[in-house]
Amino acid sequence: MKRFGLLLVCCSGVWAGLAHAQTPGRARPAGTGLQAAYYNGTNFEQLVLRRQDANIDFDWKKKPPVEGLGPEFFSVRWEGYLLAPTTGEYEFSTVMDDGLRVWVGGKRIIDAWREQDHVPATVRLRLEAGRYYRLRVDYFQTILDSRAVLRWRLPAAAALQPVGATYMFAALPASAKPVPPPAARPVTPPVTAAAPPPVPAARPVVAAATPRTGRSAPAPRPAVARPAARRPEPAGRRAAVPAVVGLGDSLPDLTKLRRGEAVALKHIYFVQSQARLLPSSGPELARLVRVLREKPALQFEIAGHTDNVGDPQKNQQLSEQRARLVRAYLVQRGIDSVRLTAVGYGGTRPVADNRDPHQRPRNRRVELVAR
Repeated sequence: MKRFGLLLVCCSGVWAGLAHAQTPGRARPAGTGLQAAYYNGTNFEQLVLRRQDANIDFDWKKKPPVEGLGPEFFSVRWEGYLLAPTTGEYEFSTVMDDGLRVWVGGKRIIDAWREQDHVPATVRLRLEAGRYYRLRVDYFQTILDSRAVLRWRLPAAAALQPVGATYMFAALPASAKPVPPPAARPVTPPVTAAAPPPVPAARPVVAAATPRTGRSAPAPRPAVARPAARRPEPAGRRAAVPAVVGLGDSLPDLTKLRRGEAVALKHIYFVQSQARLLPSSGPELARLVRVLREKPALQFEIAGHTDNVGDPQKNQQLSEQRARLVRAYLVQRGIDSVRLTAVGYGGTRPVADNRDPHQRPRNRRVELVAR
């Protein structure tokens, strides 16, 4: 993946969520770290473990972060408070692989919630000495390496360093006291205009008799405001994970494929319109890794395909990104990269009628083509 830099500068104080300060005259307590929650799934789907982490300085590479989780498709949330030891401008720095978001004092200062490869980010922020700022860090990992780092440079300090446990608290210490809100500015009372003269009461309106019955027409019913109809949630926001039940061995005998023959990987799933694997792809990919290890002579082109809906150029790009992602997954698990190529064909090679919405999904696929 390409590497990108992210620089955010914020010189104003963070006040949202800033609720407590150190009581004057008391020694500052030492923190012990943040409350950490580890989840299975990239969006905090299933809680696996809660613990306290002294800091956020992890390079798990391709190993599970905690017992009960795999090395991929997990997420972590760290929460607590950050004590500023001195007043001035702090520099916060992160390195993320994959997604990372950071809130300080209730304000989100870093938002890089996407797949990426060891991407750095730097933010400058002014903090007040002795005050506790609510801190939250979210992280998710899909495949390959996993890394989450939060460092800072104190005012007038020479180098960056991990934010130590001494300044991080899972809960507010007893010595913390509420910070009074800023004094409100005096508001000038508005000038009161002279009251208008009273309006004479309107005469009651007598309903006219209907010509057919001679009876008075009923008074009109008052209009009742109806609640606005709830709009359906866009399909792009519901990245549902397909159920995988009793797959068995879905791969055919790959050794019998002749050169140029293709076989579709039936249980490879991506986030809608993205080159991002869903956890339900794991069993199929694991079987493919096993076969390729047992048959080192096999060589394949990994071909990505889409339907013909939308911009053809974007479809072409998406199909290539998905093919490259599958190839990277296999290479990272010890499959020789020389044996694999990745090609995207967009919607140019359909296997079903794109005009039929029931058949169209068959065209969105990843294939192995024997070489």
